[in-house]
Amino acid sequence: MNSVDLRSWLAETLPKHELLARSVSSIVENLLKSNGIDYLAVTGRVKDYESAVKKIKRKGYKDPVKQLTDLTGIRIIVFFESQVIRVAELIGEAFNVDLENSSIKDASLLVNQMGYRSSHYVCDLGPVRKDLPEYEGLDGLKFEFQVRTVLQHAWAELAHDRNYKFSGKLPPAAERKLFLYAGMLELADRGFDELSSEIDSYIRTVQREVIAGDLKMEITSINLGEFIDEWARVNKFPMEHLDLKEGLGELIEELRLFGIFTLADLNEIIPGDYAGKSNELGVTTTIYGVIRDWMLISDWRRYLANVPLRWALSHNEDILVQTYLPEDEHNAFKEAFRDDEIDGID
Repeated sequence: MNSVDLRSWLAETLPKHELLARSVSSIVENLLKSNGIDYLAVTGRVKDYESAVKKIKRKGYKDPVKQLTDLTGIRIIVFFESQVIRVAELIGEAFNVDLENSSIKDASLLVNQMGYRSSHYVCDLGPVRKDLPEYEGLDGLKFEFQVRTVLQHAWAELAHDRNYKFSGKLPPAAERKLFLYAGMLELADRGFDELSSEIDSYIRTVQREVIAGDLKMEITSINLGEFIDEWARVNKFPMEHLDLKEGLGELIEELRLFGIFTLADLNEIIPGDYAGKSNELGVTTTIYGVIRDWMLISDWRRYLANVPLRWALSHNEDILVQTYLPEDEHNAFKEAFRDDEIDGID
């Protein structure tokens, strides 16, 4: 292909690849979400004219229309190695994979090589999408997926994509250190994947035990959330869900200060018909509000004496708690909460 034809082809095809990158990124994000795969990022990029020409010359492509398969690149960054495998399966199901031009870097590394690892899949949209109007003009265009874990991505950014200091031939001592640190990252990657699987297994075990009523386990962030979810389901309680990525450490500490250490202990203080009375009063709250209500109803004086008060009781929850207290306790309860200056919400 001469320079005039090359310029003309790139001028025509690059705008199509811009649309292709946006379309494929959107498809992939929807695939990951619908299959419950957490991911850090999905990004699409298209080579500019200069970059495309440089690669064609560097590789010596005689037929760039067929040989230049990565004008569009889609990078998928997930958290664990097992997710890389699952994403590869989804790519194979959703797109037409060019196996001849695809590669898994792990398979090509020598036994003494470590570090830059990721999986590359050259694809096109496939026959199912080619007749859909939103993909008009994109049929047969090749693009490349790059799938990495967070740690693989960090290493690639440091040692391959960005930092010239770690590229090329290094002095032997520096190269040995580079391999050592790369190996440590690889071990950490596999370790996090194993730990994730262990936690998933633990969650399934907790779910079975909670449903079966085996509540002897010490309270953790995981089993506390499972216990409350199951209680809310059984009692048809409209729980307000929170993003609990930060965990439930503060709430667990409150329970321990109050004297609650196991799920069985917590189960013992659940007030009779709490869900029914809450519904009557229009109380909807979070796991924090529910458990704090239970502690107050069980022994509000012990709570105030032992647990730092960093939250405010809503009006409806104030009324709800008082429905469980003897009448001669109402004024003392109201006075205790009125006297405390509390900032925040439950």
